[in-house]
Amino acid sequence: MRSRVPADSLVGRVILSTRFQPGAVVGVGLTAALLVPVGVLLGGPFILAALPLIALTALADASYALLATRSTSLSRRVLVLEPLAARFSEASWLIALWFLGAPGWAVAVTGALCWMYVQTRSRAREVGLRDLGMTTLGERSVREFVVALGFGAAGVIAVAGGEGGAGGQWIGGAVTITVTAWMLLAALGLLQLVIVVSAALRND
Repeated sequence: MRSRVPADSLVGRVILSTRFQPGAVVGVGLTAALLVPVGVLLGGPFILAALPLIALTALADASYALLATRSTSLSRRVLVLEPLAARFSEASWLIALWFLGAPGWAVAVTGALCWMYVQTRSRAREVGLRDLGMTTLGERSVREFVVALGFGAAGVIAVAGGEGGAGGQWIGGAVTITVTAWMLLAALGLLQLVIVVSAALRND
């Protein structure tokens, strides 16, 4: 497992000094993600609360990866639950975008593409492709960045113009663009991954 945060960096040293357990940071990240739809349902400025919540989930992701690489007693339960928590996090974001007006079909297709991407990468690692040698457009960090932009735009519109009438239409348009961008990036990332895996397994 590769961490995006170097252990010798300032952030890495702070994370390691906290002595949090990997399972604890997974729980924190999942809880933050599950609160995003709650803020969306409350509406108005609460939509902007999605930004620090997504940032907290991203920090939890980075912390888990770093702590897991340094852990000598990482439980099998955490290894099983971590990818499940990640999928629940993304499902929560997609549901929140749907609440704000994103098309249901686009939300469903995006979720399916993300699931296929993760499954493909997981299967590739199971057959020995631990290091695929590239970062694709479907990476978790890309999803977090795109969805944060979408909630940021929706929150600003809700605060500035309200959620009714033209304001609601603008919010719907912003989250539709967000889901569409996420969907396209997920599709391209999956295509990149399939090409790399196929090339690596060409002689099998």
